[in-house]
Amino acid sequence: MQLDVVSPKFNEAVLNGIIKDYGGNKCTSWRFADGQFGKGDSYLSEVFRIEVEDETSRQAEGDTALKVNLVVKCIPKNVARRKTFRSADFFRNEINFYNVVMSEFYKFQKEKQPKNPFNDISKCVAAFSDGVNDFVALDDLKQFGYGSASRQDGVALAECILCMQNIGRFHAMSLAMKDQRPETFHFLVKNIEETYYASEYKSWYSNFQKIQVGIAKDAVGQVYGGTELEAKVHKFFDCDLYEKMCYLTHTRNQNSVINHGDCWMPNFLFRYDGNGTPTSAKMIDFQLARYSSPALDISFFIYSCTTQELREAHYEELLKAYHQSLSDMLTDLGSDPEELFPFADLQKELHEFARFGCGMGIESIPFSLLDESEVSDLDQIQGEEAVPIDQVWLLKNIKTQEGRRRLADMFKHADSCGYLD
Repeated sequence: MQLDVVSPKFNEAVLNGIIKDYGGNKCTSWRFADGQFGKGDSYLSEVFRIEVEDETSRQAEGDTALKVNLVVKCIPKNVARRKTFRSADFFRNEINFYNVVMSEFYKFQKEKQPKNPFNDISKCVAAFSDGVNDFVALDDLKQFGYGSASRQDGVALAECILCMQNIGRFHAMSLAMKDQRPETFHFLVKNIEETYYASEYKSWYSNFQKIQVGIAKDAVGQVYGGTELEAKVHKFFDCDLYEKMCYLTHTRNQNSVINHGDCWMPNFLFRYDGNGTPTSAKMIDFQLARYSSPALDISFFIYSCTTQELREAHYEELLKAYHQSLSDMLTDLGSDPEELFPFADLQKELHEFARFGCGMGIESIPFSLLDESEVSDLDQIQGEEAVPIDQVWLLKNIKTQEGRRRLADMFKHADSCGYLD
């Protein structure tokens, strides 16, 4: 394969620039690496692994060449797929996130010199966006020992704690900058767009959402049929759900932050010690980054990534892990967490906005339960025009009682917390 299989704009000049950013001279060789991605690993992008090398960086005999390992996401070449999934919107948003938002966050952080700086996401080393040739090149975290958790299995408490800490530290960057550099922060907000829930996208998504609602009702009916919970779930859906999700994503207050936006387990990578204990986690994929309540990221993660057993035993612990990491980061950046975002404010945000996690969970949980054989090959979409996403994102009623219970129990927990009211 040649580099232009990624993008005509992804060329050796880009690789030379990346090598120079790492202290080298120029790219002397590159190759597509082993361990490429499966068809279910990214719906909005094509993804490649590339190894780049600079032989001229050797200082003495026996030195190793400078090597940079990249993950490069590019906009799909299949025009119908690209239009069907509005890939250009998502690439534009993610590139603005890295080039504008994170650039300013890192400048602010460098000025404040925190003892424990935020570096909990993959480093973006190059990006381009024009709606046709878009790409985002990132550090391949695999080279540092990071890997994915299972999509289908409930993740253990230790991984969940690390994720909540990452989210808390990330949200703290927004709160600290809004506190100390409000004009700069509000400029950043203007560079983030809502890519999923906005009135102009309703016709794109709402029919697919109706399928999700049917799947959710079936799961709740088979697990909790005839109960008060089933009645509450039906009441939850007795509305224009898409408009409800638009309200939740667009309502803002003094606690609003730049969210990850797609806060489920495939977008966290973990590193483990020799005993299999997770020691750190990093977040990837910011195509759905948005400015909204911190409760959106929290509830999306909680309901998409944890089991009912874990929630019943450790929900408060997860919230405290989030809030403590946020508070520590705020303090490290020179702001007062008790003034900006006390735990009571977190609880208020959850009571007002955490039902968002249920609205996202009816999509993410069925997707997470799919076998590889059930994942659509999106490049089989024919022609050059968009097709309805419900014709290519194929979801059916959940086949197993265990899977149905996982979805139904999301509502059980939300109801126990008062989030469905």
